[in-house]
Amino acid sequence: MGQRSVVCPNCKRPVKPVECSRRNQTKRYVVVTYCCPRCGAELITERIEVSG
Repeated sequence: MGQRSVVCPNCKRPVKPVECSRRNQTKRYVVVTYCCPRCGAELITERIEVSG
C-alpha cells in the first residue's frame, strides 16, 4: 500500500497511518491494521495475500 495521509476521525487532522497490528487470518492471508501515530485509533484494515 502506498502511504497516503488519512484524516484521523479522532484527532481531526491528516496523519500518515502506521502499521500497528498484523495477524494471520488463514495460511494465505494476513490482516494488517494501520493506526494513527498520534492517538492510536485504528484507521485502515486490509487483508493481504501472502505470496509463496
